[in-house]
Amino acid sequence: MLCVVTENVFVAQNTWRLRFAAEKIAPLVRPGQFVMLRLPNRSDPLLGRPLAVYRATPDGFLEVVYLVVGKMTARLAQLKAGDSLEVWGPLGNGFQATGDVTKYDRLLMVAGGIGQTPFLMLARQFIEQHGPGSVTLLFGARTKDRICCMDDFREAGAKVLLATDDGSEGFHGPVTELIPAAISEISGATNPRVVCCGPHPMLRSAFAQCQYLGLPCEVSLESPMACGLGICYSCVVEYRQNQDLNYEYVRTCFEGPVFDAYRLKW
Repeated sequence: MLCVVTENVFVAQNTWRLRFAAEKIAPLVRPGQFVMLRLPNRSDPLLGRPLAVYRATPDGFLEVVYLVVGKMTARLAQLKAGDSLEVWGPLGNGFQATGDVTKYDRLLMVAGGIGQTPFLMLARQFIEQHGPGSVTLLFGARTKDRICCMDDFREAGAKVLLATDDGSEGFHGPVTELIPAAISEISGATNPRVVCCGPHPMLRSAFAQCQYLGLPCEVSLESPMACGLGICYSCVVEYRQNQDLNYEYVRTCFEGPVFDAYRLKW
């Protein structure tokens, strides 16, 4: 559908938050789903780009947060209020597809790069059911200039811990090194749950720690996509439906992007 941009603001180094009217899509979005965006009446770039839904408002607006890394995102950064976007979605299976928020009593989120973007809606939903302090977000960035959106999580009632590669903000080192202390802090919880999104090495490290401790872990993958609809099979990963079956190729856009980390082939 054709959507009208209402806001496109700079929020951190090379990072923007885009808001647009999508009254038919917004009510359908579940935490962890994404939309495909395309610039109308243009053939370069030809394909749409997948972006996690950061926020879906009751009055019919969607927000995405994106990092400018190529031609498409550079052109998104040039959009102004009143400009149009082609949008289709919501797409994929979100966090509710593999875990019911009522089943868990503590939530640990681990994000790196732009990986916080699928988490805000989930955090708000979880906190509504379990109260402030039930969610902890560990967020890692290259430098403090790349940190954004943390106030949204704090205002929702989440505890936020930061890490930077250069030590300019928070812990000096990979965000995954914050996991042991964070897990120790929630060790009294009856059913803690871990969700992760970010670069693949970060996901692998986070899952290894969850596996060692026997904690449930879901990951939201950032696989490149062409169609977003499950047609082109350009975003496949190896996955098994249960521990007794062999791995098979599944589509990140259709069966994912959220997967049970224990069933992925790392």
